[in-house]
Amino acid sequence: MEESPSSTLLDGNITGIRFVLATRQEICTSSNSDCPINHASQLSNPFLGLPLECGKCESCGTAEPGKCEGHFGYIELPIPIYHPSHVSELKRMLSLLCLKCLKMKNRKVKNIGVLERSLASCCEESPQISIDEIKTTDGACSLKLKLPSRSRLREGCWNFLERYGFRYGDDFCRTLLASEVMVILKKLPGETRKKLTGKGFFPQDGYILQYLPVPPNCLSVPDISDGISVMSSDLSTTMLKKVLKQVEIIKSSRSGTPNFESHEVEANDLQTAVAQYLQVRGTAKASRGMGTRFGISKEPNDSSTKAWLEKMKTLFIRKGSGFSSRSVITGDPYKGVDEIGLPFEIAQRITFEERVNQHNMKYLQKLVDEKLCLTYRDGLSTYSLREGSKGHTFLRPGQVVHRRIMDGDIVFINRPPTTHKHSLQALSVYVHDDHTVKINPLICGPLSADFDGDCVHLFYPQSLAAKAEVLELFSVEKQLLSSHSGNLNLQLATDSLLSLKMMFKNYFLNRAAAQQLAMFALNSLPRPALLKGFRSGPLWTALQMLQTALPASFDCCGERHLICKSEILNVDFNRDVMQSVINDIVTSIFFEKGPNEVLRFFNSLQPLLMENLFSEGFSVDLEDFSIPRAVIENIQKNIQEISPLLYHLRSTYNELVELQLENHLRLVKIPVANFILKSSAMGNLIDSKSDSAINKVVQQIGFLGLQLSDKGKFYSGALVGDMASLFQNKYPFSADYPSEEFGLVRSCLFHGLDPYQEMVHSISSREVIVRSSRGLTEPGTLFKNLMAILRDVVICYDGTVRNVCSNSIIQFEYGVKDGTKPQSLFAAGEPVGVLAATAMSNPAYKAVLDSSPSSNSSWEMMKEILLCAVNFKNDLFDRRVILYLNDCDCGRKYCRENAAYLVKNQLKKVSLKDTAVEFLIEYKGQQATYESSEIEGGLVGHVHLNKMQLKDSNISMLEVLEKCQETISSFRKKKKLGHFFKRIALSVSECCSFHQSGESKWVDLPCLKFFWQDTSDHHLDRTSHILADTIFPVLLETIIKGEPRVCTANIIWISPDTTTWIRNPCKSQKGELALDVVLEKEAVKRSGDSWRIILDSCLPIIHLIDTRRSIPYSIKQVQELLGISCAFEQAVQRLSTSVTMVTKGVLKEHLILLANSMTCAGNLIGFNM
Repeated sequence: MEESPSSTLLDGNITGIRFVLATRQEICTSSNSDCPINHASQLSNPFLGLPLECGKCESCGTAEPGKCEGHFGYIELPIPIYHPSHVSELKRMLSLLCLKCLKMKNRKVKNIGVLERSLASCCEESPQISIDEIKTTDGACSLKLKLPSRSRLREGCWNFLERYGFRYGDDFCRTLLASEVMVILKKLPGETRKKLTGKGFFPQDGYILQYLPVPPNCLSVPDISDGISVMSSDLSTTMLKKVLKQVEIIKSSRSGTPNFESHEVEANDLQTAVAQYLQVRGTAKASRGMGTRFGISKEPNDSSTKAWLEKMKTLFIRKGSGFSSRSVITGDPYKGVDEIGLPFEIAQRITFEERVNQHNMKYLQKLVDEKLCLTYRDGLSTYSLREGSKGHTFLRPGQVVHRRIMDGDIVFINRPPTTHKHSLQALSVYVHDDHTVKINPLICGPLSADFDGDCVHLFYPQSLAAKAEVLELFSVEKQLLSSHSGNLNLQLATDSLLSLKMMFKNYFLNRAAAQQLAMFALNSLPRPALLKGFRSGPLWTALQMLQTALPASFDCCGERHLICKSEILNVDFNRDVMQSVINDIVTSIFFEKGPNEVLRFFNSLQPLLMENLFSEGFSVDLEDFSIPRAVIENIQKNIQEISPLLYHLRSTYNELVELQLENHLRLVKIPVANFILKSSAMGNLIDSKSDSAINKVVQQIGFLGLQLSDKGKFYSGALVGDMASLFQNKYPFSADYPSEEFGLVRSCLFHGLDPYQEMVHSISSREVIVRSSRGLTEPGTLFKNLMAILRDVVICYDGTVRNVCSNSIIQFEYGVKDGTKPQSLFAAGEPVGVLAATAMSNPAYKAVLDSSPSSNSSWEMMKEILLCAVNFKNDLFDRRVILYLNDCDCGRKYCRENAAYLVKNQLKKVSLKDTAVEFLIEYKGQQATYESSEIEGGLVGHVHLNKMQLKDSNISMLEVLEKCQETISSFRKKKKLGHFFKRIALSVSECCSFHQSGESKWVDLPCLKFFWQDTSDHHLDRTSHILADTIFPVLLETIIKGEPRVCTANIIWISPDTTTWIRNPCKSQKGELALDVVLEKEAVKRSGDSWRIILDSCLPIIHLIDTRRSIPYSIKQVQELLGISCAFEQAVQRLSTSVTMVTKGVLKEHLILLANSMTCAGNLIGFNM
């Protein structure tokens, strides 16, 4: 009876696993082929496994890729070389050995006796031999033996190496070949191996390479080609071919046994090729912690890691692939919004994959016969159809055909950089014979593109699943509403609005014009409004042409329009509101008729308007740029009047002065804007409500305006000062306050600039360029932090907003409630966290790219909220408080202004230095009568003060005396200087008669006098130095009025649209005065001190301050003093204001989600990584 198979099985336990480098025997055993690879064509041999272009694996015989695990091959090297990744470890191990006897080095050989020295004579000189690692720039590594240069070189000092290979060398240095190290490792005694193991080294045969493994085909990246050129290839295969080429060179160059020099050269060349291959392919690294264990520092070699990352980026991360293209875009308004024109030269190179079945076999066969297919695949074999195969190739079900792109195919486009989901749009293809990609101008809005050379990336989804996903996520009708603001993404562009303005300006159209435009209408042309006009036939109105694009049975009403059953009964066609009227109508179509009707409306209206523009024509001539001379003279006069404001703003920055300057410049621009909008054809091309558009035209034909500023710019304030000095040197006899000296250019681009004005304008223009490169680091970091934290935040089906990773609730409900029905644009499962991150990143980028003061303050405000620190740092924001004033309702003029100055005078510190005018020292004789006081003779110091400034600050001389006496008393207690101040006496006078001769302007000024008591005439010089250098500087720092802990107290203007830290209950919509107070850094020790200190300082005038609205500026201070709910409200309000300053707005849902994400844990935490 035969034994069962199970009886032959042996049981065992695994006692250990050892990881070592593969030896040459293991490399040969792992290969299924007995012969090494000798030629580059064998690198993709069938015995290396699947995948293959055709056939089956010759090692295991399978043809299914899932069943073949791959098989290794190997390359036999003609000469042993070092393993590139373990040369350093091998060097450290050999440094412990005596290369003569292969024992561990005895480093105390000099201290032993004669007998021991004779027994260990072979190791006497071994400690002197050092081993160095040599690395070349091309990646080759080798070991070199070295004797000390100070030692005496004996003849035959390297002869002991003959037992390992070569007897060579007569210098202090000598290369240690890999073949010699291989012999050394084989001859190591067992006792030495044990000692090396105890020190953490394990001698292995794998340190020396004799065979190089070749990976299976499944581990190699196949070449990706479009049939003409190779678009992606495996770099490691190229490196292996280089190794094989070097092997062939070495074998062919030999004519016998190589000597030492030949061996060294061959090893270096082969070492370089193998090192480059392993860097690309990647290999095992040296044992972790080996260098650290023995106190050896090592520079990391990241070359292989970089190569691997580059490969991953090339194959998986990058946007480019074999099924993508890139091209310049141009406009085609006569095509649909959801269509894209593809050049024929691109369409014939890119293919779509179609699997043949019974339903499409006839259609695909026709494409093959018409030469519209490039290749087809049958099983694992691919066949070319480039030359056409009509009558020779017959398709069968199951085959895969790669056909060219045709009309109606779906692609999606992207214009980088991609910061929101609407920059990906799925469009339907139509092929044309031009050389650019054509899109409808309306789609430029969501892509943030224009036609000045912008390029787009096109991607061609291949599988049915990919096409379905593209249509569901990226189609135009699915993205009509912006996920950022909730407004329409598609809006009429400048040329369409121009045509609409011209149409309503003419209003009536004759039969020929109406019928020409009716070819593009959705509905038929209605009956004419006038059956017969004066000297003309029937006439149609512009309203009738506009309503031909409306959907059937459409009703809509608004403040400026009324539509009933697709008939426009009333509309306000004023050009200032025309854009908003069209947007209201389209929004009504979207919510009543659906997105498809919106596309039909635009696809009809856009070509209709373009046809009208081409028929009527539009031109701009030089008269449209020529402003009347009287207007120009008035502009120059007004600019000259505001030059003093520039001088005061440059000398002492004040927010009120800056606001006053902006208002004056805005008034100067009004005549130019009126000329543009009323008397120039350019008024039809610009948006009258857009300040940026008006400003650009004002710069062209009016004046450039303020170009340089010493605050909020990337260029330094020193550059602004240098430009002012240059102007003074160039124009020494200019007016008292020349505007150009302070960066305000009065000339325009139309009339030309002089060299100085051109330089000023160049500095201002370069600011934008610098911001677009260097300034995007901060918003880029913010965007990455927002995405990293919010990418897992989605709407769940219970209506809550959660982080799906931690399942933590961020928000209980999403959407703004309108009555009892929640209104939201987003369904369950929507990644609202990502949408909020992208919605916030767009205004952040815009705020940095724009160099205007409002954009700078907007970006600073965003950082204050989104990047707020967790801990108290005592920054400027932590020491800042905004104080609002009570409205007394007394009806008197300037009541609030007076209250603001009273609070400012109470808080703002005034030192003696601020009021001091002159310092003099007077000598008085013995027992002189001075100012009705009997004093002994000596030196008297006089500090003359500004009488008007003391009066404005409401400071009396008695108060000055009292404060100065407190200062003197405090300094009398100091050890080093106390004895000086003990001899000082103070007095004041309202009118001092002592002054410099000839300086009558300082006569009769208030004076602070200090006397030096008990002095003699022999020390007058020393005493005068003490008064001037010690006593006088201390008195100057004395605070005679205000709060010493306050750094600055400024009156600011708060307009309603910039009120971010409070909920503004002010009845006036014009704004109000407030105080911006900042404390000294030394006065604030912990969080909340600034608020407490300022309120304590305001107790005498607390009735003037509105404590209900006054609040700390720092959002973290708001949280600590008023609670997390108040901090949440302030975060939403400030984010809303900062965003509104640079863009049209962001959905409040996004801002609320950002604030909830920062406060959901009960503590305000910014998006800092």
